Order: sequence, then structure tokens, then C-alpha cells
Amino acid sequence: MSHLPCRWCLILTALCWVSLGSSPAAEPTNGVVKAATAPAPPQPTKVIYRAAKGSAPAARVTGGSRGSGDATITLDVLAPDDTGLTTQEKPSLFWYQSKPAKARFELTLTEEDKVKPMLQVNVERAANAGIQRLRLSEHGVMLAPGVEYKWVVALVTDPDNRSSDLVASGFIKRVEPSSELKAKIAGASTTSLPAVYAEAGIWHDALSTLSDLIEAHPENNSLVAQRAELLRQVGLKAAATAGASASGI
Repeated sequence: MSHLPCRWCLILTALCWVSLGSSPAAEPTNGVVKAATAPAPPQPTKVIYRAAKGSAPAARVTGGSRGSGDATITLDVLAPDDTGLTTQEKPSLFWYQSKPAKARFELTLTEEDKVKPMLQVNVERAANAGIQRLRLSEHGVMLAPGVEYKWVVALVTDPDNRSSDLVASGFIKRVEPSSELKAKIAGASTTSLPAVYAEAGIWHDALSTLSDLIEAHPENNSLVAQRAELLRQVGLKAAATAGASASGI
């Protein structure tokens, strides 16, 4: 009997060590183990495009639609009605094709008052649908500041009869950002940067930075919704229905 108190001391000591060694994070609450909270997805600042002062109106030519019924194809450049501005030497160009086409795709970029394109890209078959992207950096093309360029996308169904092409076009010009805009860009986060560019009327940079976020976070529906709203602001309703993916050529 004299040994019982010692045994109880040992048992109590062991229980204390077990209790102290347990991790509080592993303890269930109401029978359920709490899971780690996932980081919140990036939330973009609302993007509102305001055309820059002095921009030439009605510069965009929409490709519209060609065909009928299920065969109808819509082609549009993702550009505003006025000349689209960029601060980048090698910006991206975006367009929308509603469905794959059994036609050759052609993109040309031509400097104002010039006849020969400085860039011509041909794809034998326009098999991609949705929002498309071409990075000028991948083609060694640089835009000079203050110069206006016309860019054209076309679906060529009959090479011998180019009048049957489905064509869309827009204009782009590189500008030097003001000191005020430079300061805003430097102080902006990646999620607020598209709004900074849009507010300043820099269309192509707003669309590019927003699309970069979508490519990095394709599951983030709020980013896709922001781009759709940006496209609707300049009348690109068909392209606004496209999802997150953006194919490149």
C-alpha cells in the first residue's frame, strides 16, 4: 500500500507531459479540426477608361460578323474608338475571334504615311478562339514615341479575292507619361495599376496589365469581370463575353 502514492505521482506526471506536448493547433473545436485559411485572391481596383484629351474619334473599324447561324464568326480588335495609347516601346496587341475559322489569319502593323508594313504575321489556319494576344517584344518590333500606327487583323477566306476578308483595325500611339502619371505608376500595386492607366487614357497598358493579372490568376473571376467591364466601356460587347484564356501567336 505504501507504493500507491508513488504510482499515482508517476501517472499524473506522465499525463502532464502528454498535455504539455500537444499542439494547440491540432486540438479540435466542437469535434472539427480547423483548416488553415487560404490567402485571399487579388482584388483589382475598379477600372474606368477615360479617353485622353485630343484623341482622334472613330479610329477603330470593327470586323463585325461573317456567316450565318452557327457559322457566324465575329472579329474585333480590342481597342477604343479613338487612337489607343501606350507608354511601352513594345506593347501587346489584343483581338477577339468568336470561334475557330477555316481561314488564314493575318496581322499587319503599319506606320502612318507608310505603305509597307513594319510587321506582318501570318497563321495558316485561325484555329484559336477567344481573346488573342501578340507581344511585339517577341517579334523585335519597337514603336517610336509620338508616331501613330495602324494595326489590322484579318481572316482570309479566299487569297485570290481579298475583298471577301473579314477585317478589323485600330490605331496605336506610344506616348511619354507625364511626371504625375509616372509617380502614380511607381506608387501603384499590381492590382491597382490597370486602373491608373485607364484613368489616364492609356488603353493598351490598362488592358495588358489587367490581362497579365488574369494570366497569373485565371481562377479569379473578379479579374475576368473587370476586363469584361473595361471592354464594354468601349463597345466591345462580344469580346466581353470571353473567359480568362488569352492565346498568343
